[in-house]
Order: sequence, then structure tokens, then C-alpha cells
Amino acid sequence: MVQYDYIRYLYFNEGLSQRSIAKKIGVHRKTVKRAIENPEQKYNLTAVKDKPINGKYEDLV
Repeated sequence: MVQYDYIRYLYFNEGLSQRSIAKKIGVHRKTVKRAIENPEQKYNLTAVKDKPINGKYEDLV
């Protein structure tokens, strides 16, 4: 997520505090804390599952 990258940049490179980052960006302090503690974002990509429209009525058709 781009916002998390920006938060980490401000914290580690610019040396801003968590509170000042939260005020500057307009997010909650817990969001800033989460972005700093979790350097990598986890993506949950799931495979597309086939869901037939007629489903349980397929035998009748």
C-alpha cells in the first residue's frame, strides 16, 4: 500500500514521530504504528471460484 510506504518513509528517513505523521497525513496513530511495525503488506489473493448462476436448479433445466 502506498500510504504505508509513505508513513515508513516519514518515520525512518525524515525522523518524524508517530503522532506528527498521523496529524500530517490525517490518519489514526494506530494506523501509523501498524505501518511501522509491519514492513511488508500481506496480500490475500484467492483463486476465482466458479459459481454457476443456476446452481441447484441445473438438474431441472
